Amino acid sequence: MKSKTRFDRRRFLELLSVAGVAVYLPGCGPDDGQPPNNPPASSKKALVLGGGLAGLTAAYDLSKQGWDVTVLEAQASAGGRVQTHRAFENGQYAELGATRIPDVHDLTIAYAEEFGLKLVEFQDGTPLYYLGGNRFVHAEGTPWPIDGLSAEEAMEGLGMWSTYIAANFEKFGNPRDGSFPLPGVVDQWDGKTMIDYLKDQGATDAFLPLYASDNGSEVHKIGALAWMALEVADQDWNLTYHVEGGNDLIVQKLLEKLDGKILFEKVVKSISQDDTKVTVTVDAKGTTETYEADYLVCAIPFPPLRDVTFSPALPDDKQKAIDELYMMTAARGTFQTKTRFWKNDPLGELGGLKLVKSDTRAERVWDLTNTQTGDTGILVAYTQNENADAFGAVPEAEREAFMQAEIAKFFPEIEAEKSSFHQKVWAQDPWVKGAWTAILPGQWWMMAVIPRVEGRIHFAGEHTSIWAGWMQGAIESGKRAASEILKKS
Repeated sequence: MKSKTRFDRRRFLELLSVAGVAVYLPGCGPDDGQPPNNPPASSKKALVLGGGLAGLTAAYDLSKQGWDVTVLEAQASAGGRVQTHRAFENGQYAELGATRIPDVHDLTIAYAEEFGLKLVEFQDGTPLYYLGGNRFVHAEGTPWPIDGLSAEEAMEGLGMWSTYIAANFEKFGNPRDGSFPLPGVVDQWDGKTMIDYLKDQGATDAFLPLYASDNGSEVHKIGALAWMALEVADQDWNLTYHVEGGNDLIVQKLLEKLDGKILFEKVVKSISQDDTKVTVTVDAKGTTETYEADYLVCAIPFPPLRDVTFSPALPDDKQKAIDELYMMTAARGTFQTKTRFWKNDPLGELGGLKLVKSDTRAERVWDLTNTQTGDTGILVAYTQNENADAFGAVPEAEREAFMQAEIAKFFPEIEAEKSSFHQKVWAQDPWVKGAWTAILPGQWWMMAVIPRVEGRIHFAGEHTSIWAGWMQGAIESGKRAASEILKKS
């Protein structure tokens, strides 16, 4: 996705809805962005299912209003898909999940500020391209060395974002003022992928691999509407940040605030509700336990939620959304290297977070030491869609060799430079079974259904937000769910 101008955090546009999706945005409520005040009442109880960023956010907001909150987390640790791996030498680390914080993601930045966490900017640099076996860098103002591009594409390259995408923003509407999607947009684009959309704008077949190498191969799968909603919402994205020391420090700060309110290794088995309460049954390492509350925030990703029994049953459309919502597959093969050898590449010094943009199985290679000190490096092959599936299909013991061979196509130094390897395949994580939500062609109807309140059950998680796959989406959804409950009470 393209970025344009620096974001002023004091400039908030009211984000009311996306196809019926209620959205929480600071500055839009009667208490200047804070949930409505409620008198302290420890008798008000809320259960939160899921200790990821969305669930922790909802619990934090409710607890600040005097509610008795209990978070039930299936795993032995919290954070969900905000995971920082710290087993590398020299104190270096790698993100296994959420990595970037755009400067337009105000809620994420606000948490960093509230918790006293330092944000460091990912520095720009010259990326390496490896497309069709051609290894090159691109110099501004020179033609892109890709056969089959149109004359305009050959000169503009990824700058075609302005023509193919940004030029059409007004035709779609803007989620930030509640106008997305404008009348007729769903009928026109709901049945198409983002790649279909680009072709309809005149993109050549030769341009598509270039676009995917920059944005990820998910563009071949995700629906055009979901992609364009985020493009419009984040069109002012300019700078990209990261929490110094690791993004999971946001999670750690929330855990400190919620000390004693989180119970681990509680696997939800059933949820029932009546006119007065919600009851949850869990498996606690072989023992059945029951919890009751006035309201419930369900922040469990939909794939594992399919194993939970609801009584009474959820409406047909909500159950259909739970059963059919697609989780994009993504995987990361991470190498620590002895040096940052790419700074001395024969083509010149390479740099930037997106260090390599390729059409190999390695896909995009990110330099996660872009914001870290030291001489050693952290390179992560960040794969999506079919590339992630291919990596995950390789036996675990053979994945290092598989990814090393892919990276060696453009970085033959990797064999001599590698010092350690770590891998994460999100589709094989039983607690999420995917990396993030992707609304597929024909599924826009889900956007109104997924976050809809069902009696005393409120739904949160990146899958309920237009910012699917981002910490912003998790935080926004948790705040929205908490606000819904506070307004009810």
